[in-house]
Amino acid sequence: MRGLAAALRMTSDPRPALAELLRRDYAASVVRLTGSGTQALQIAIVNAVHHVGADSPVALPAFSCFDVASAAIGANVAAALYDLDPESLGPDPESLERVFAAGVRVAVIAPLYGMPVEWDALEALAIRYGTILIEDSAQGHGATWRGTPLGALGEISTLSFGRGKGWTGGRGGAVLARRGASLDATELAASAIGAEASSIVGLLAQWTLGRPAVYGIPHSIPALGLGETTFHPPVPPMTMPRAASAAILHAIDPSRQEAEHRRENARWFLERIPRGERVRPIRPIRDATPGYLRLPIRISGGMSGVEQTVRAITLGVAPSYPSSLAELAPRLAGPERDWPGADELARDLVTLPTHSRLTRVERDEIVRMLHQKSE
Repeated sequence: MRGLAAALRMTSDPRPALAELLRRDYAASVVRLTGSGTQALQIAIVNAVHHVGADSPVALPAFSCFDVASAAIGANVAAALYDLDPESLGPDPESLERVFAAGVRVAVIAPLYGMPVEWDALEALAIRYGTILIEDSAQGHGATWRGTPLGALGEISTLSFGRGKGWTGGRGGAVLARRGASLDATELAASAIGAEASSIVGLLAQWTLGRPAVYGIPHSIPALGLGETTFHPPVPPMTMPRAASAAILHAIDPSRQEAEHRRENARWFLERIPRGERVRPIRPIRDATPGYLRLPIRISGGMSGVEQTVRAITLGVAPSYPSSLAELAPRLAGPERDWPGADELARDLVTLPTHSRLTRVERDEIVRMLHQKSE
């Protein structure tokens, strides 16, 4: 209802208030609101490449959301992929340094599922090679590293408020700059009435169908592709719709409460799921408070190794990204041609639901399935 009122100009424009909130909470000097998190990352890449003043490839994680590749394609840059550590989901430091040593001067660091990475070590490496780090915190809401929220660590950082994110307005994103970085290399198109209408429809569908009792209805429609990982071609960046901005502002307190529920459910699972060669949880790094958008674990064979796969999917257990970005990356460049960590994650990584509507009965059933796998 707040989104609809904003879209119909029945209230003042909520975007300045949202930008000021993000500027304060994420210690940013510049904030630009965008139509999506992918658009925000595209703008961040364009500005970072413009700043280094060279036609440098951009370093991307070899295993990440496909939208990372979409943003690089939209920015019209070559990609140099670096490998990940499957134990922590963070960058493999040796792989990343090889990419920097080859001359790459812009790198995207994308913590998965709200699992913080060793930012000090990455920043020290970047300073040594004169590289700008873009912190893609699309999945980082509710997570902190040494008390600083994800999204407030990089010289340039991005946020996403799309469907399925920890803090959502149905759509939208933001790119933030600090420590002297600027955001002046990309113009944003004004959000059209169609974007406002789409935001309202999306919010209504999310509010109506995002409940366990009725979620099976949209999930059973193949055309919607719910639960599937698909590649979305880039689109020209635009400003965030008023409707999405109003919903995001209204959702800030509930999103913080939801983050606490996610951490509580993740802790509950971690105390009960088996640990061994067949089932291996991802370990948080020291000084980190994960946001646990979902709980990542490695299972031998991935979803094919889960007992009662169809039932597990119904409960919210899901595979992660089905392949590395090597199949999608634009104009693949850089020294790396082999990414064993990314390949392992594509094969074995599975995520468990952590949302607040997960019941005790559902959690118990998921744990039983995992114990059957470990036997």
